[in-house]
Amino acid sequence: MTENTLKITFQQAESHRQAAHERLQQTETADTGEVVEQDVRFILNFEEFDDIAQLMRTSNLELIETIVSKKPESIRQLTETVDRDYREVHRNLTELESLGVIEFENNGSSKKPILRGGADNIDFSIRLPQSSDRGEAPGTSA
Repeated sequence: MTENTLKITFQQAESHRQAAHERLQQTETADTGEVVEQDVRFILNFEEFDDIAQLMRTSNLELIETIVSKKPESIRQLTETVDRDYREVHRNLTELESLGVIEFENNGSSKKPILRGGADNIDFSIRLPQSSDRGEAPGTSA
């Protein structure tokens, strides 16, 4: 059984491109025809500190955790679960949607908040690049 994971990273776009290219090459050279079941990963990479700061707000993390653990059927149910004002929750969900972390499924007359791509869980991987990762000598700045 595969597990759908939303992976959130910071300033790792180039390494993601390289890894995708390597996976593509491996797929093209595989002659066995064997299908290997793998975890499905949706990677969302942020390049700006402001986006990470917005994502990491306590109110947003609380909503993400509740969406993953409780799987609310609507925004209203999520609001009741976290015991917060509907307008505040809706504003935070709009932020998370604009960041690409969540999306909405139409659920009758309501909207069901879900992780991007219908992921079952989320994996945060925040690695601040070393100066050498950016092509700079250690101790120097651009």
